[in-house]
Amino acid sequence: MDSKIEQLKKSQVKLIVELNKDDLGFYMREAEKRLANQIEVKGFRKGKVPTEVARKQLGEEPIRKEALDLALKQSSVDLIRENKLDVIEYSDLQIKENSEDKLVYEVVFSVFPKIELGSYGGVKVKKTSTDVHPEDLENTLKEIQKTRTNLEESNESAKKGDRVEVDFDIKLDGTTIEGGKSENHPVVIGSGAFLPGFEDNLISMKKDDEKTFKLKVPVDYGHKPIAGKELECNVKVKKVDHVIVPEINDEFAKDLGGFASLADLKKNIEQGIKMEKEMKAKDSTRLQMLEQITEKSKVEPPEVLVEKQLDSMMKGFDYELHQKGMELSLYLAHIKKTQDELRNDWRKNALKQVKMALVSREIAKQESIDVKPEEVEEEFNLAIQQFVGQGGSVKNEDELNKLKDRIHDTLLNEKVFQFLEKKAEFV
Repeated sequence: MDSKIEQLKKSQVKLIVELNKDDLGFYMREAEKRLANQIEVKGFRKGKVPTEVARKQLGEEPIRKEALDLALKQSSVDLIRENKLDVIEYSDLQIKENSEDKLVYEVVFSVFPKIELGSYGGVKVKKTSTDVHPEDLENTLKEIQKTRTNLEESNESAKKGDRVEVDFDIKLDGTTIEGGKSENHPVVIGSGAFLPGFEDNLISMKKDDEKTFKLKVPVDYGHKPIAGKELECNVKVKKVDHVIVPEINDEFAKDLGGFASLADLKKNIEQGIKMEKEMKAKDSTRLQMLEQITEKSKVEPPEVLVEKQLDSMMKGFDYELHQKGMELSLYLAHIKKTQDELRNDWRKNALKQVKMALVSREIAKQESIDVKPEEVEEEFNLAIQQFVGQGGSVKNEDELNKLKDRIHDTLLNEKVFQFLEKKAEFV
């Protein structure tokens, strides 16, 4: 086997491989053995079919196809190992010659780039406070209180704090604005969730009341097409609900379940807030460290990794929208952008995340930080148990291997961060 490596731009290399007659003969024999173990022939047990019999049963073409597949995979793997290529993925496989005497092919590999790490010992990190303040507790209690409110339909005039359902048609110069028409639309008066001044005009209206009023939109309003314009609003109230807010006391705490008193509830909330702040502080510390080290390092991320990161970001965003009952296509239509434009907006952030991931990986490499197979296996088994316990089903081998890779990367990152935290200087 003869081979040559050409260095390309953007962390890519081209591998040019030539296999001679002897090489191809080896792969033909290996292909025959492999296929002989897979077929069933009357008079022979599976896996015990002689090569000569298998050859007659299969014919020349399937064996050649299998041999070609073996030759491409095995020769490229051997050369990657021999040349110590740190491969991300391959692309652009081209077979230049394929005959009985010779196989010549070219393949392009995206490889991890060489990184010049900046100093990562004694990185100065600003401490983030994890103290729980009275207002933290009060705000959380109010959020819980909102979830326990009840609605009581009323024929009285609407007032601040009431929830009303309205039909509205909002026009600019006689034409309904985008998103300016709806029926049975819920509005909490005083929430500030609608156009400035709109909710105030609903005060004193009763069920079935109709009203037309002018609304001057502030010049600095976020939606530019109507900023500073005068709108005509036609509104009909369909329903008025008084919002019954429960008093925060011992009974309120008991009704939530598992709490003996309001003091017991507050203690639980305080512990929860403390844990959340500690997690955020930990994330902030780690981000500060990695940002500083990355800024001092020289790294040019391969385009393939940036694109993969953008794919991941898009997938995550799409999932978040689905959780809120929205579709990505409708969201894009609303903000008047295409997926490509949104990806372009996010590219700078994706590039930053990839750089930091590569720096973390390089630190692990230089400091011989690794993850043992048994550590991955332990976390993998826990993840599978949890997944199956929630009613999920184990998918194909490829998906399981991807899960193991993600677990490995997560554990490795954790070890790198722990290593850096020991060296960091907190100020």
